[in-house]
Amino acid sequence: MEGCINIVTVHDLIPITHPHLTGINTQRFIALLQALIEKNVHFVTVSETVRQQMLSHFALSPERVTTLYQSVSFDDATRQAIKKAPQIAPSDSFLVYGRVEKRKNIERILEAHARSQTKTPLVIIGPDGDDHPDCTPRGPTSQVIRLPWSDRLSLLRTLSEAKALLFPSLAEGFGLPIIEAMALNVPVITSRGGVTEEIAGDAALLVDPYDVSDITKNIVSIDNINDREITIIKKEGKKNYYKFKYTKYCCFLNKLS
Repeated sequence: MEGCINIVTVHDLIPITHPHLTGINTQRFIALLQALIEKNVHFVTVSETVRQQMLSHFALSPERVTTLYQSVSFDDATRQAIKKAPQIAPSDSFLVYGRVEKRKNIERILEAHARSQTKTPLVIIGPDGDDHPDCTPRGPTSQVIRLPWSDRLSLLRTLSEAKALLFPSLAEGFGLPIIEAMALNVPVITSRGGVTEEIAGDAALLVDPYDVSDITKNIVSIDNINDREITIIKKEGKKNYYKFKYTKYCCFLNKLS
């Protein structure tokens, strides 16, 4: 709009940073962002990691890019609705949810789950991505439940009843499941480094997403954790969640005006 500041939200730069993990055309993506830069828009990123990537890949002054984290909040009514939602998977399972694609590290998760020899089921919920990872179990003792879609409240019930969220993603812009899990008092295993570590802080078990042995070790750790340790993890997760409960949009708009 003429005379108004135009604001563009950039959720991730995966087509640039990890082009092999997406079907989006890298050159077209770069051209689009470059055209927006030339129009003098203000950019919002959903993590500081993505903000730094923007500043690294484009000739852009830092004042033109603001980090506004995605907010996560479940009010009392929503929490009650989650408890009453239809149950679609066993409680006390390991859970993976979101678009089921290569960048979510599905195949290494399946391999680690099988190697751990856990009796805890692995539940994978979400639509198939373009690369259609093979979600069959990788071992005779590995129980895998694949659900292509679910109602939002039933998904959140599955999350709230999970033993842990498995989120050793290869590339993200934010990692919303990390904070949703912590909001619902669920331990998180996620990737060390990059945006997932930024969002999880010290409140998750961090793994090398390319190292199946590291993922396996942490699955075994959660499987055998004692009550005291699990209480500490959940407490740290809840503290971390409160950082993302509200996003300071008003402060941001005042800054631009």
